[in-house]
Amino acid sequence: MTLELLDGRDPRVESIWTWLARTTPSSFLSWGWIECWLAMLPTEHVPQLAVVRRDGRAIAAAFLGYHRGVRHGFVASRQRTLNATGIGRFDELCLEHNGLVGHLDGGIAALVELLPADWDEVVLPAVPEAAIGLIRGLQIDRATIAPYVDLAKVRACGYLPIVGANTRAQLRRARKNCGPLRIERAHTVSDALAIYEELVALHGASWHARGCPGAFADPWFDAFHRRLIAERFPAREIELVRVCTRERTIGCLYNFVWRGRVVFYQSGIAPPRDPHDKPGYVCHAEAIEAAAAAGHDIYDFGSGTTSYKQRLATDAVTLVWARIQRPRARFAIERHLLEWKRRWGASFATVGQ
Repeated sequence: MTLELLDGRDPRVESIWTWLARTTPSSFLSWGWIECWLAMLPTEHVPQLAVVRRDGRAIAAAFLGYHRGVRHGFVASRQRTLNATGIGRFDELCLEHNGLVGHLDGGIAALVELLPADWDEVVLPAVPEAAIGLIRGLQIDRATIAPYVDLAKVRACGYLPIVGANTRAQLRRARKNCGPLRIERAHTVSDALAIYEELVALHGASWHARGCPGAFADPWFDAFHRRLIAERFPAREIELVRVCTRERTIGCLYNFVWRGRVVFYQSGIAPPRDPHDKPGYVCHAEAIEAAAAAGHDIYDFGSGTTSYKQRLATDAVTLVWARIQRPRARFAIERHLLEWKRRWGASFATVGQ
């Protein structure tokens, strides 16, 4: 096998990626997402495409960002980042279910073995735990669940019967509290952008009330999604939904639709009016039931241990943020100091209780 590194905007990239990603289950690895990402990145941060070939034929690929940095004031590192840039601002898009496209025996570990020796760490954001395996030099920074709803279960017996009794009671009460609901789905790009505008306003108001700017405050982030909607909504890869009562919008959802999987990406939810008002629960329940009726397989809440995701989900997988490190003394010192900090921090916390 051989490895070819191409500039991310090389004319050959689209055909290679489109062919290899034809069976990927991740919307974040679809060409629609990738094309928008490459187009929106500043030229100096466009990653290379690493193409693994066997007998001259492309069998697997991934984008590799390159970043040199120093953390903790002393840990210098040359980083290759899987399908990301390594630059915080441009990686706030929060891709998940990350990995290679195509098929490579040995997966990520095999790709790493083929890389030129110009790196100290290969950073792996949001990869499925099952894709990690046993990789030499692997350090896991964090792991979290990614809850989802198995829509076959919803089709079999309805949604409410398969969630917990407490969640079921809260949903019934919240729906009764709302009264008749109107579900508005975007049918054109213009509709989609109008719902997106309302979602951004609701999202921003909610986060401003908590003293934070919200996800859409960065103009680059907002511009990315406006372009993505304009380009991919006509391909039915994006879903924008508004849920209304007789009086007001209670919430808007921005979802990706890809190969049987509806992926919840972001929302704008109106503030509850009383303790029984659960606008977020109601919006997701409506979207889940609609996804099941449409014949989809999964309603994916994305990663995170937020209580509403766990309450509304039926199952979960684990995603990990990890790095493969070359043997470097500074990394060993860093691990030792972080472990010391973790142990002593826990000890101090216990003493203070």
